[in-house]
Amino acid sequence: MAEEKIRVDETGLEVAALKELMEVAVLLKKSGILGMLKNFLSDSEALMEAFQNDTSMTRLIALLGGVMEATRRVDGAQMASMKENTEETVHCAFQGLATTDPVKANKMGMFGLLGALRDPDVQKGLGFVMMLLKNIGACLNAKEKSKQ
Repeated sequence: MAEEKIRVDETGLEVAALKELMEVAVLLKKSGILGMLKNFLSDSEALMEAFQNDTSMTRLIALLGGVMEATRRVDGAQMASMKENTEETVHCAFQGLATTDPVKANKMGMFGLLGALRDPDVQKGLGFVMMLLKNIGACLNAKEKSKQ
């Protein structure tokens, strides 16, 4: 009886794992990543050659290594908020880039800047950047003090 219950529990776990795997597969398909992976895996030699010959890929991998090391240093309790904040900030940055044509950007002087500061969206963005700069500065000061 207990053995049968264990098998039922394992079967339920397997079904849940398969369901989750299918959800991931659907997301990969929708994002186009599944097709890219399929192409990469079908010609792995060409992929390796592309990585070896493309200095930008080598630089990107080195940069990602630095990001991974910095991520390891973040307090585990802060990871959830860092992930959420990163997703929201990058999303908003991408939205801004998608809706901003750099060719159409006007030059702006001091009076134009003062006028722009009346815009609530500019105020919000500037407030975010200032808060981010304050937190980066506090982190840098703490690192400097710990070296002394």
